[in-house]
Amino acid sequence: MKLIGISLFIGSVLISITIGMDILIGLTLPQSAQNVLNPFRAMETPEMFILFLFLLIWVVHLLASLLKQKKT
Repeated sequence: MKLIGISLFIGSVLISITIGMDILIGLTLPQSAQNVLNPFRAMETPEMFILFLFLLIWVVHLLASLLKQKKT
């Protein structure tokens, strides 16, 4: 559970830094949010598949370790 919390915290800090830097250079908040999500729109289908495969493997591994901890 701590791993999920830390990952979400680090991700949110990095996204907020990116949005803050975009706002400092004069972009509006919607433009900044669009820039944050832009790499996912530029990905091709095989790249998206590999990204979601890695995320799925990570989530399954995390859930397996959580279930293993609950049993012991």
